[in-house]
Amino acid sequence: RGNKYNELVFDDATDQERVRLNSEHEKSQLNLGYLIHQQGNTRGSFRGTGFELRSDAYGAIRAHKGLLLTSWGQIAASGEQLDLTPAQQQLASAYQLSNTLSESATSHEAEALATLDNLKLASEDAQGRYGAEDSGSDFDGSSASSAAAGGRGEAARLDAPWLHVSSPAGIALSTPESTHLAQGKSLSITSGEDINLATGRSLIASLSEKFSLFVQRAGIKLFAARGKVEMQAQSDAMELTSEKDMTITSTEGTVTIQAKNEILLTSGGGYIRLSGGNIEVHGPGKVDVKGAQHSFGGPASLEGTMPELPEGGCETQMTGADDYNAGAVAL
Repeated sequence: RGNKYNELVFDDATDQERVRLNSEHEKSQLNLGYLIHQQGNTRGSFRGTGFELRSDAYGAIRAHKGLLLTSWGQIAASGEQLDLTPAQQQLASAYQLSNTLSESATSHEAEALATLDNLKLASEDAQGRYGAEDSGSDFDGSSASSAAAGGRGEAARLDAPWLHVSSPAGIALSTPESTHLAQGKSLSITSGEDINLATGRSLIASLSEKFSLFVQRAGIKLFAARGKVEMQAQSDAMELTSEKDMTITSTEGTVTIQAKNEILLTSGGGYIRLSGGNIEVHGPGKVDVKGAQHSFGGPASLEGTMPELPEGGCETQMTGADDYNAGAVAL
């Protein structure tokens, strides 16, 4: 049979009570209580307290109706198994913040957050109850009545097989390799304070439809310490609008404004129009031209070089994912 074995240890040492269920096959163990190293019948050094489920092979935690992973405490095993109150409060707060900012965005003609219903649904999970409705009100103190009343009552249940992960102090995910998040539908991220992103190389995003960014109070800054900054509307118009001053500056180069059909500068009823090789300078008031010299020669022209834009946009098939119950399909 070889030298491997299975063991179940109950250790009632004072203030070091523990249970150890061990299989020497791949060192698969469940350790409860006061954890120590153990070799054979020898009690070894202290390892920690609580529980440890471990194996040198594979592991799985599987719950068909839903799963809660939390570091919110229930001292002395009080409370219900699926008490999601702290998580629900956090999700409800996230929904309120998201909804408020979404309404503010739409009032400023930006895009609304489209996944608020899913966020609200997550905060309302585990509001259902299950179990016996009769709580044992006919309990008379007898042993028979006690046995009959025991186990009655109701407890919280998950309305759908959600996986809830919740912590009062924080959640850390780390790996020296890659991390992947894949959703068949939406991903909602809400922070009561800041979201910080830092990458040693590039931040690249590809979207099949639209990109909307709304800031309520403190403005937007886009800086490039090195390299070119490019913005293109490859198949439609581009607008830049500000309530107050707008400045365009090149500190060491040239500012070039060119258009295939027309350039129009206008303010206060006066305008300068460049169109079809003609220049119009019109104004309802005085036109003031000053200079040390004035040179009016014959015709001259300068042809600007227009950038070449890609032909149209690609036709995607992202909606086809629903037909195959998949998160994405080929473009």
